[in-house]
Amino acid sequence: MSGDIGRWMGAVSDVDNAEKQAKNPPLFGKLFKAGSIEEAAMAAYAAKKKLEEQRYELKMFLNLTHGPGAYDELLQMEGQIRKQRQQTIYKQQQMRQQIGEAIGWFFLAIVVGGALLLLASIFSGKSYADGYKYKSKDYTRQQKIDQGKIKEPVYVTCRLKIQKVYKDKMACIYIGANKTYEMEFTDIRIGCPKSYKCVSNPNSSEPSIDDVLKSLRDIAK
Repeated sequence: MSGDIGRWMGAVSDVDNAEKQAKNPPLFGKLFKAGSIEEAAMAAYAAKKKLEEQRYELKMFLNLTHGPGAYDELLQMEGQIRKQRQQTIYKQQQMRQQIGEAIGWFFLAIVVGGALLLLASIFSGKSYADGYKYKSKDYTRQQKIDQGKIKEPVYVTCRLKIQKVYKDKMACIYIGANKTYEMEFTDIRIGCPKSYKCVSNPNSSEPSIDDVLKSLRDIAK
C-alpha cells in the first residue's frame, strides 16, 4: 500500500511539473513546436483532473481508516517527494531542455546566416555583372595586321629624276611606280642617291621647281 501511495505522489509531482512546463514553454518551443506544447498542456490538464479525483478518494479512505491527521501527514510526505524530484529529475530535464534549445538556435543561426550569405553573393554578382564592361583583347601587331586594323606600308623603288643645288644644299626629286613622287634634302658633299626604297604613294603630285628652290633657300638661311 505504501509503495502504491509513493508512486502516486510521484505521479502527482510529475503532472504538476508538466503543467508548469506547458504554461511557460521556452521560446524555441513556442516558435517551432506550438502543436506539441498544446498537446502536452491538454494531456497534463486531463491527468491533473484525474489525480484530483484520486486525491479526494484517498483523503476519504485515510480519514476513515487512520483518522483526520493521516491525510496531513500524507501532504507533508508529498511535499518532500516533490522537493526531491525537483532537485534531481526536474533539474536534469530542464538542463537537457536548455541544451537542446541552444543547439536548435545554433543550427537555426547557421541556416539563416547561410541563406543571407547566399542572397548577398547573388546580389553582389548581379551588381558586378551590371557594372561590368567588356574589354576587348589586346591583339599583337601581327594579329592587327592580319585583321586589317593596321596597314603595313608598301615600298617601291624610287629613282632620282631631278636634283637642284642651292649653295651647299641639294634637293633630290624621286619618282617610283604608279607615279609615286618623293623629295629629299641632303648636303652637297653627300649628294643625291640614285635610288632608294620609298613608301608607295600612287598618283601623287610632282614637286614644282619653284617649290624646290624655295625649300632650298629656306634650308640655307
